[in-house]
Amino acid sequence: MRRCDIRGSRGVAGLMALVLLSVLSLAASAVGEAPVRFQGRVLWVAGATLMVATDDDLSINVDLTHVPQDAYQRLERYDRVVVTGTIPREQNRVVATSIESLGP
Repeated sequence: MRRCDIRGSRGVAGLMALVLLSVLSLAASAVGEAPVRFQGRVLWVAGATLMVATDDDLSINVDLTHVPQDAYQRLERYDRVVVTGTIPREQNRVVATSIESLGP
């Protein structure tokens, strides 16, 4: 009877270890994204993609899938904006969390 208790506690310990590893891997992937905030001018908007030129003449591809559409639907070419978001591990774009227009 004690053997069953030991096996059961080992099973629970193994399950807890798996849960802990899952949580740690999710936390590690979230840490891999670097936060960023920058200003620039709108070059173009197409669908859920915004291309922004910074004051240093860098063109940055911005993913708008996590931004409400009303935050960017009225943007026009050369409008000044502030983009807040993260840079994913691939580093090929900025995933925006907010877009603020700086006015005309």
